Amino acid sequence: MMEKGDTTGPVSAEYILKDPTVEFAVLETARGGILRSGLGFSRCDIAIITNIQEDHLGLSDIHTLDDLARVKSTVVKSVKKDGWAILNAEDEQCLKIANELSCNVAYFSMDENNPIVKQFSKEGKIVAVYENGFITIKKGEWKMRVERATHVPLTMGGKAKFMIANVLAATLASYLQGFKTDDISLSLQTFIPSAAQTPGR
Repeated sequence: MMEKGDTTGPVSAEYILKDPTVEFAVLETARGGILRSGLGFSRCDIAIITNIQEDHLGLSDIHTLDDLARVKSTVVKSVKKDGWAILNAEDEQCLKIANELSCNVAYFSMDENNPIVKQFSKEGKIVAVYENGFITIKKGEWKMRVERATHVPLTMGGKAKFMIANVLAATLASYLQGFKTDDISLSLQTFIPSAAQTPGR
């Protein structure tokens, strides 16, 4: 830990990225911080949009889903040309954003039969899906089951569906970054939501 506090904004991102010992940073880039002070970085290797929903409307002059999508798309538009934007295949706004990107795109979905996911798989592209209770990476007809959702503490025994979706996005990002599936599986099993590991969340 470098500093205690509510440190998810662009100032904190800059603080972390200025440290020469940092090799890999995972940054939350919330809508409020983007509107107030920008991203805190210029380019990134991987960016994720989990969803674009109404519960974030009405703050900072963001009154429509299109407004919110415009703000959130800032993150994926900062991805390097050979990097990856990871998007929710079930979110209409994410699908619109995908058309504006000039980087690689990968999708995740809670539904293995989602048409976008099926099309991407058919084209030999990488996707992450929730199938038969497993967090799964898929490419074409090839499937790699990373971990059973019930073994991932964040999913609350597989009951918290929104957390399974978040885990799919994180798993896909880790896989595309080159982490081994055994290491991803171990991380998913040992990251336990608690006051110690995720204080204040």
